[in-house]
Order: sequence, then C-alpha cells, then structure tokens
Amino acid sequence: MLSNLINRQVLREALLLAFIGLVILTLIPFGSVTPFPFAFAAIGMFALGAISALLFGEPRQSRWVFSSALLVLVVVTGWTFIQTIELPSNWLANPAWRAARDLAGVEYAAISVAPADTLASILAVALPFVTFLTGLLLCDTDRRARKVLTLLGLSAGIIAVFGLIQFSLFPNILIVVEKQAYLDSLTAVFVNRNTAATFLGLGTLLMLTLVRDIARSYSNHPPGEPGRNTLLLKSWIYMLLLCACFTALMLSRSRAGIFATFIAALIYFPWLAMNWNGSRRSLKPAPQWRSMLKLLSAIVFIVALLSVFAGQAILRAQERRLEDDDRFCILPGIWRAISDHWLTGTGLGTFRTVFPAYRDSACGIFGIFDRAHNFYLEGFLGLGILFPVTAILAFAVLVKVFRQGFAQRRRLRHFVLLGLAATVLVALHAAVDFSLQIPGFAVFFSAFLSAVVAISLGRSNGEADVAYERPLSR
Repeated sequence: MLSNLINRQVLREALLLAFIGLVILTLIPFGSVTPFPFAFAAIGMFALGAISALLFGEPRQSRWVFSSALLVLVVVTGWTFIQTIELPSNWLANPAWRAARDLAGVEYAAISVAPADTLASILAVALPFVTFLTGLLLCDTDRRARKVLTLLGLSAGIIAVFGLIQFSLFPNILIVVEKQAYLDSLTAVFVNRNTAATFLGLGTLLMLTLVRDIARSYSNHPPGEPGRNTLLLKSWIYMLLLCACFTALMLSRSRAGIFATFIAALIYFPWLAMNWNGSRRSLKPAPQWRSMLKLLSAIVFIVALLSVFAGQAILRAQERRLEDDDRFCILPGIWRAISDHWLTGTGLGTFRTVFPAYRDSACGIFGIFDRAHNFYLEGFLGLGILFPVTAILAFAVLVKVFRQGFAQRRRLRHFVLLGLAATVLVALHAAVDFSLQIPGFAVFFSAFLSAVVAISLGRSNGEADVAYERPLSR
C-alpha cells in the first residue's frame, strides 16, 4: 500500500510538471494563435485533464469551484453547439438566413450566422476551462500550488528577458519571423503589444511575490548554515527577473496594460509592504502610525514608478486621445448589434461576420476589425444574454474564493491578494483589449487562477504552515 501511495504521488508530480510545461509551451509560438500550436495545446491539455480526473477524482477543498467551472463550461459549450444546429420551424434563427433563402435559395437556418466558425470556437472556449479544471485536480496541496505559481513567474521573467534582448538587438524580428506590426513596442512572444502588456503585468506581480518569499526566507535563514548563499543567489536572480518584467512592460507602450497593472499594484503592493515579514504569531503588532506610513510610502512608490518609467505610454495617451482611437469609435456599432441580438446572440466567433453591417462610416475605411477589442461586448454579441449571466457567476465565485482565502489563510494570505490583484488587472484590460481571447495567455491565466484558488481554499493549519516554510528554509 505504501508503494502504491508513493507511485501515486510521483505520478501526480509528473503530471503537474507536464501541466506546467504545456502551459509555458502554449505561450511561446505567438500565444498559439495559429492552428498547429493551438491544436497541440488543446490535445495535450485535454489528455492531461482526462488522465488527472480518472486518477484523482474531484478535488476535495475546491470541489464547489470545480463543479461551478464545469457547469459553466457545459452550459456555454452546449449553448454554442445549439447555435449551430437547425432548430424546428426556424425557431430563433437569425434573420440573415431568411435573406439568404430569398437571394440564394439557402434552406439552412440557425441562430449563428456562421455555424462553422461558431463550432470551431467551442474548442477555444473549452481550452482555458479545461486548463483551470486540470490545475485544480493537480494542485491538491499548498506546495504544489506554489510550485505552479513559482514556475509560471519564472517563465514570465525569462520571456521578459528574451523580449528585452530581442527588442534591443533585433527590433524587426518576432521570435524567428519578421515583425509586421508594433515595431516601436516590445511584444515579447506575442504579436500584439496589449496582450504582451497583460502578460508582463501579471508576470511582474508574480515575480514581486517570489522576491518577497525568497527575501523573507533568506532573512529567516540562520547565518553560517548551508544553503544561505544559494538563497542569496536566488534572491538576486528573482530581483533581476522582476526588473526585466517591469522594464518589458514599460517598453510595451500599452496604455491600458500599464494602467491596469498600476491599479493592480495599488491593490497588492501596499499590503505586501505592510506585511513583508509575514504574520508570525511571535511578532507583536506594529503601531498604527507605522502601518499607515508603510501604506502611504508604498502608494507614493507606485505612483513615482508610473510617473518615471511609463513616459512613453503617457506620451501616447496625450498624443492620441480616446475619441481618436478606433476601438472607441466602433463601440456604438457594437452596441447596436448587441441590441438587435441580445437574447440569442449571433453565434460565438461571428464578430467579424456580423460587425461590418453595423460599422459607422465616420470611423473611416481603414482597418479590419475581426475582434471587438472588448472581451465583454464580443462575448455578449456572440452568446447573447447567457454571456453576462455566466460572467457574473464567474466573478461571484472568484469573489467568494478570495474572501474565504483572505479570512482563513495566514502565512499564504499574500497569494490570495495576488489572485485578486491579477484578476482586477486582467478584467480591466479585457474591457479594451482581447488578451483573454489569445489561447496562450488564456491558458497561462487559467493555470495561475487554479493555483491561487487552490491556495485560497486550502486548509489553514499547522501542517500547511510547515509545508510552506520547509521549502524556503532549505
């Protein structure tokens, strides 16, 4: 029986490493926006998810979150499939099919105006959900969840270093191909600078957390004992990777990405500065004036960083006002499309088919909008009323998770706040960009969320605290 237990644990560790490796691989080829990398990522993640579910079953501590995410996945994919089939008596069929029948004799009629595109979009929706569910299955302890966050943070730092080197030495090259757009901006492994900014902002928060943990471990490590020099070296490496993520973020010149990261940092960094040494019971509570001083200092520090290093993004914001941005010019047209199809939607993945009929001529004839540059509006247009309902449910689940984690966790509470800050970052930027629609980033963020949720709902007891301390003191 002991050998079976050992083999089971070894197998879980192997699957966890495969999971992290697949998440990182999904990032590298332009965020897996092309068919072959996307298909490879989907097949690999679905296989990992199925194997993990068969071997380990539902997670114990995060079972209700697992069930909620699975329910949303089933409902969304089920409705998306219904949008592609021909319903009896053309029930709920899009009016465009009536025009197609009159003009070309087309007999088919469905909710979606492009059933093939909608059917193909099911896989794009399912991949981040399956990633999240697989992460919950594999992150059954704080140690495994922290391993996921550590390796994701380090991968973000390494990608940032790669992006800096590439942007400095080969500004016209994107990985191995010629760069076609955003020549003045760092995009790392992505095509779009806004997606890169969302990723690098999340990487900055992750590396800040790793720097805090390793610095705390180094300060608690007795001088003269083996391992102290290793911790010091790791501290310097982590700080360099943190600086790389932050520098790359600034060089992305993404106004919304930098602003969203700034808001997330205002949520996360002041609390982290006030609780830098953790919440050990042996420490006496600091005086209130000292806590307030730390809070104000942290806020001033974040504002100063933004003022000093975000000059290029601020200059872009001054040169190009919001009313001159094509993304905001097309918003009224998107709203008109939604108002015409608010109940059933036009079919997931049909924005580029539907929107031209609603595009305002005042926005000019240049540019092809195959995405809404607004995750929420495009989802509403594609899925109809189902999208805001499921989006509100998803946010409500995360809020409940973070509230429970903040109330119950002690030494790992900063990971709960990290999850909250990162969610705010991604949610804010999704209102003006499509980062969540890029498979590589969606998978990365889903894996991140699964680890944070696992920590938030983990048991706060002595065993968990020891498990948290032991790896840091080695």
